[in-house]
Amino acid sequence: MLRLGPLRFHWSVLLGAALFCALEPRPLLLAGYAAVLAAHVLGHALATVGTPVRVSGVMVHALGGELLGEGDVSPVRRSLIALSGVGGQAALLLIALLVALPFDLHEAFTRRNGVLLLMNLLPVKPLDGALAWKLPGRLRAARRLRFRVGMRASHEVQKDVADLLRRIRGSTRVR
Repeated sequence: MLRLGPLRFHWSVLLGAALFCALEPRPLLLAGYAAVLAAHVLGHALATVGTPVRVSGVMVHALGGELLGEGDVSPVRRSLIALSGVGGQAALLLIALLVALPFDLHEAFTRRNGVLLLMNLLPVKPLDGALAWKLPGRLRAARRLRFRVGMRASHEVQKDVADLLRRIRGSTRVR
């Protein structure tokens, strides 16, 4: 592992670069690979804004990267953060489809990025898909919990209103 301040590079980045470039390390393909990794990590980082997560570093590996830090978030937010890595890659792919780029850069941002994006969506730990595919179930569970809490709160409000009406009626009776 190579450390450069808060950045940590896993040895697999070299293997990823070789495979990404199909063993033809042309400068724009390598730059494209670095941009894909950066977009992936930036997607994760943007998803932590406004959360109690404090990012202290980044571990970059062959398929993207992960944030290092502390703080806890809800399971739904954890899935969203995982999904945001591939979201960053998808944004880069979309930009490449809309903007004229040199061939190698276009190739890096579209086809090769697309392969990495799909690999990251595999529902296997430690890939992002392991958490991202849990999002629908986690959203349903959160909705059920909000409904139960809302019903409990509604029941308590009804009880408080009924109690208040009893007190009001009791104080207006002629004695």
